[in-house]
Amino acid sequence: MRRGSMSHPPQFSELNIVLWGPTGAGKSASGNTILGGDRETFEEHHHFTSETKTCASAQTVVDRRAITVIDTAVKITDVQTQIEQIVQSTPLDVFLLVIKLGETFTKEKHQAVKSVQEKLGAKVLKHTIVLFTHADQLHESVEDHLGDCEALRSVVHQCSGGFHVFNNKDGDRAQVTELLEKMESLRRRNGDRRYTEQDYKRRRRDLWLKKCDVFVAIALAAATVLVLAGAVLREGAGAVDGGAALERADVWRSAGVGEAAMMMASARTAPAGLLGAAGGAALLAVAACAGLYFLARKYLSRGNDKSD
Repeated sequence: MRRGSMSHPPQFSELNIVLWGPTGAGKSASGNTILGGDRETFEEHHHFTSETKTCASAQTVVDRRAITVIDTAVKITDVQTQIEQIVQSTPLDVFLLVIKLGETFTKEKHQAVKSVQEKLGAKVLKHTIVLFTHADQLHESVEDHLGDCEALRSVVHQCSGGFHVFNNKDGDRAQVTELLEKMESLRRRNGDRRYTEQDYKRRRRDLWLKKCDVFVAIALAAATVLVLAGAVLREGAGAVDGGAALERADVWRSAGVGEAAMMMASARTAPAGLLGAAGGAALLAVAACAGLYFLARKYLSRGNDKSD
């Protein structure tokens, strides 16, 4: 068995597996169970507050399969950064989402898991198996427990690989053999395609484009409001204030102050005109930027299609 870290990335293996999940779920213990043997390759933390910023990895042969197991021994908020580093050198076949049974799967944990999945993209769900640990602490079957916990049930439902149950205190290798069979089945369903650095970069680009879409929509809406506000004020000033101003202008004109009267009448509509002009200019500027943005977006999307 060879052990390493992501500063010395593992070589390509037949099956590349990464373990991730909430703190204290049993990721390191599960990695040791998969690798087998008496030696604990991954350090286990029972009261875990991670300062670690690197992953541990190990390569071995299990049931005649060459595998690489990578343990993201970090807080779940740091998992995205770890995955980004991993896929730069090691394409991944299976993501094992490790969740501890026997304790409440809180809203915070659920949101953290969803956040990581959102940042990695929908493709990661096609490569994910939920690995439950500490099932011996349940007083009911895992299936019944899922039936009672909507959050856990939704997580499992979203993952193409379903779920598997580990007892890391049990030396029975049958649970490992069964998990490996599920991994092989999942990989075949994915056409032997792996989650790669290109998949991660594509997801990051998609998230950036989504933010730009929101910004452009807000800018266009704001410019449109300015134009409409100017038009409404201008119309109102012409219909109401303008009529009154003209009546006053007739009186002032008969009194010999006609030019001043006309200036007074026109001045009432000046702010509305300026507002409308400013809004129109803003709308044209935003529309031009939006046009350039959507051309760039189309180019990037075409690049995505080619890479697929």
